[in-house]
Amino acid sequence: MLAFVLFVAGPALADTTVPTQDLKGLGDPPGLSRYTGSVLLYRNDADYDELRLPVSRPVDKGGEPVAPKVLEARGQRSSLQYLVPPGRSPLEVLRNYQQAYKAQGFETVYECAGPACGASEVSLHGFDLGRLLVPANYASAIGDNSPAACAGGAFVGDLRYAVLQNKASGAAMALMSWKPGNVSAYCDEAAFKKHASVFLVRVQPQARAQTMETLSASELGQSLTATGKVAVYGILFDTNKSDIKPESRPSLEQIGALMKQNPGIRLHVVGHTDNVGGFDANLGLSKRRAEAVAAALTKDFGVARERLTANGVASLAPVQSNADEAGRARNRRVELVLQ
Repeated sequence: MLAFVLFVAGPALADTTVPTQDLKGLGDPPGLSRYTGSVLLYRNDADYDELRLPVSRPVDKGGEPVAPKVLEARGQRSSLQYLVPPGRSPLEVLRNYQQAYKAQGFETVYECAGPACGASEVSLHGFDLGRLLVPANYASAIGDNSPAACAGGAFVGDLRYAVLQNKASGAAMALMSWKPGNVSAYCDEAAFKKHASVFLVRVQPQARAQTMETLSASELGQSLTATGKVAVYGILFDTNKSDIKPESRPSLEQIGALMKQNPGIRLHVVGHTDNVGGFDANLGLSKRRAEAVAAALTKDFGVARERLTANGVASLAPVQSNADEAGRARNRRVELVLQ
């Protein structure tokens, strides 16, 4: 759903002015350079995240934006929004970032401007490209009258976008720069419209912390007896793929042992995803992952295939909010349900 705000002709009702220094508590992540004189308005980090950075114009699929071509990146993620000094154009800002990071080994793998990016005259987090880049809780985090909301503008103008990649290190970065059009009635419109803004997403390779313990066959059985189902977090997949990762074997072994110890039980193997990406795509992905688990249990652990029924429900049964990576990680799971 697109987000719209109220407009006002001038700054008479404004109560949010252009900040002259970073907002309280904010600072740059280590190793990240900013455009000289910029002010940091927003920051959101995740120790581990999996992103699909658009390298093509997003298209609509079932009401959700989907980029036909993406650059997959996983690792430590930082998302930041800056306000640059007045008088700088989005193109000038983008070129400076490209030049600075080229010296660090990054190359531009995709670039677009305005309508070619899928831009439209709605708020930063309302148009397709913005929705694919900002964190899921961005709109609620910034509210209506924060400097980040004011700098975003009710209309996005002169948008510039680029994706940079350091193939040697595996790091990736997406950059958006734009000029706000009309802004909220809570903002000093004339002042904010003099400034271009930057939204930057950086992903640095970092292994995901292995914090999920492998449930034993006994523990799996106890949960099935008590609740009729059990969530298994030790079965892992790469983003948007259904190939089971090798480190999943301990969990599969325990499920195989459970089935051997209880020859009379039959299970639904249910794949769950987070809400990142289109629903139809996630529905198919969750079903393929469940089928892969059932196939592995049959092939590698001797479980009769007729004892397993594979199903996928995409993001229809979350156990936590999808607003942050911690919640999304809990929602990505395989569940075993008694038939």
